[in-house]
Amino acid sequence: MKRAGADTALRLVADHEVATERDAVARDDAWLRIEPVELIARHRWIRLRYSASFFDDPVRPLIRFKTRSGAAFVQAMNGPVLGSAEWIGRVPDDTVKVAISPGRGGNPSTFRIDDVSPLSRIGLLRRGLRRDWRWVYWMVRSHLLNSPQEAWQALKFASPPTPLQDYGAWRARLGRPLDPVGLDRMHADWNLTPCFRLLLRATDQSGVAATVASLQAQAYPKWSLDVIATDVPAPDFADCRKAAAGDERVAFIGAPPDWTEIARRNSADDRVGVLEAGDLLPDYALAVVAERLAGSPNLTILHSDEDTVDADGAYRDPIFKPDWSPCLQARAPYIGRLALVRAGALEPGAEALAALFRDDRAAIDRILAGVAPAEVGHVRRVLYHRRAGRTSPAASTLPWSSPAAGEPAWPMVGIVIPTRNRADLLAECVRGLKDRTDYPAYEIVVVDNGSTAPDALALLRDLKSDPLFKVVERPGPFNFSALSNDGAKATAGPVLAFVNNDIVVVDPGWLKPLVRFALMPRIGVVGAKLLFPDGRLQHAGVVLGFGGIAGHLYRRMPADHPGYRNRLTVAHEVGAVTAACIAVERYKFEAVGGFDAENLPVDLNDMDLCLRISERGWTNLWTPESVLIHLQSATRGIDPDPFVLYRQERTYFVRRWAEKIRDDPYFHPALSLFAHEVALP
Repeated sequence: MKRAGADTALRLVADHEVATERDAVARDDAWLRIEPVELIARHRWIRLRYSASFFDDPVRPLIRFKTRSGAAFVQAMNGPVLGSAEWIGRVPDDTVKVAISPGRGGNPSTFRIDDVSPLSRIGLLRRGLRRDWRWVYWMVRSHLLNSPQEAWQALKFASPPTPLQDYGAWRARLGRPLDPVGLDRMHADWNLTPCFRLLLRATDQSGVAATVASLQAQAYPKWSLDVIATDVPAPDFADCRKAAAGDERVAFIGAPPDWTEIARRNSADDRVGVLEAGDLLPDYALAVVAERLAGSPNLTILHSDEDTVDADGAYRDPIFKPDWSPCLQARAPYIGRLALVRAGALEPGAEALAALFRDDRAAIDRILAGVAPAEVGHVRRVLYHRRAGRTSPAASTLPWSSPAAGEPAWPMVGIVIPTRNRADLLAECVRGLKDRTDYPAYEIVVVDNGSTAPDALALLRDLKSDPLFKVVERPGPFNFSALSNDGAKATAGPVLAFVNNDIVVVDPGWLKPLVRFALMPRIGVVGAKLLFPDGRLQHAGVVLGFGGIAGHLYRRMPADHPGYRNRLTVAHEVGAVTAACIAVERYKFEAVGGFDAENLPVDLNDMDLCLRISERGWTNLWTPESVLIHLQSATRGIDPDPFVLYRQERTYFVRRWAEKIRDDPYFHPALSLFAHEVALP
């Protein structure tokens, strides 16, 4: 198909019907209908290429197919972080309508369809068989279970993603130039946006010239650059002055600089940032930041994603960052470049500015310590290219420490275990909790869902005679949410821990990290590092939108896998965690009404709890300091959820949390939702 907007009939028009339809999602966003629908509906698998304004947040668009029967299928696409993106997906049979929600700010003038081309299902199957035959098997099985959407998702998992090592080619394929008279027309009045006061660490003259040239190419004109020598005596900068070509925005300052004079030139609303000689900014970088600040003028610090550029102009090593994650920043600093600080937030005097220039991490830490989460912004685009050989944010781990002397004792924890039969699993679980748990104050509530097996009944009788245990009888249809809620009511501890009956304790210190983080005022649900019996990773936090709804990154990776940018080596914020082993303060759990026993009795109730907790302003967290084995999921291989049984729950979850599914703040929209290793789409 030819490029949309050229000589094709494909067009986008506003769709106001979605907001009134019962099964609609993301009602607050603009929906654009693709016409004529026949150009897409005649295909089964398609590759869709699309572009969005650099000045819009590159949230994952949602694509919605409506069939003749009235059924609607909604899927999250890939975020257009380079200006353009591609999505591969299945067009449902009998599709009569296709609509796209570009995300916040999206409208026909800032979003377009560039190309739609058919893909061969046979070709996709061949690629899938070469990569992982199990997903192809699961696709076939899902079809037999009359679960078409799950079958399509399985085939997408089978399709190979783009490895991060191929970032340069991916960038060349999807990157586009600034289009100032088209998609990238300015939204804001740049007369009212701030000036960027940039400080350049002048380590060598050739690097200075390259950085100055990249600034002079900026679409946004309101910037100044102080080229500051780092060595004494300072070089004469003769070649650099020639490169600046008399640009009054560029000043050359010898070493040591007069920081008082430099600070005096800054007004409170100016934004201050530090660059390294030889590092480059794409021509739209400062314009993107200015547009973001126009919509969020109260941001104190704003940073972007970054990559590395080689001497031959090749791009590699992208750093796609999460949104504000204070636990991660404290343990594995990631803010890096391009970090712009409101001048008025710097401490009075010149020392704060000098510390910022020296790249003193403590300077950034002092700024971050004094701001609210809403004052830390992240532009989810690569706006900074480091020269090869430069270091990126260092990874460091803060040591775990127990409460210091004089601190209150560890609080009572109520551990809740729903169970039914399977005495072998429950016996191993409670043995580990009782005999191999190094925690001073806890009780265990076993909620029995009508066990009938003789060995299970015998075990429950034994537990009733042990003062550490309490057994709550709750026969009837299985409802994990209700069983867990009833168990929570049966214990009075200020901290609740929910543990599956197939958890095996391997580290006596597993509970203390969960409790320590759960007690933090801003933390909601805390999840543990869970392993399969063979020692490989099962749970390292949940990515919202993964596989279409939510799922586990790094599944079946080695237990010591460091994760992307060493993330799995430290505790960090996540969208959600699995309730196979979690801790949460009672008052936070009760504030949201516990698990949703009405709408989500079996499936996705833990994800829903985490999202309702985050709705109230608390942040969920995963920690590698708490390690346990989770038995039952290991026996299932590729997760064979009974889609037919749980379809109603999944439909509810998607409708309730469409915006969260499309945009996990801790998983970058540039990354694939269909790869268990961090990869590009």
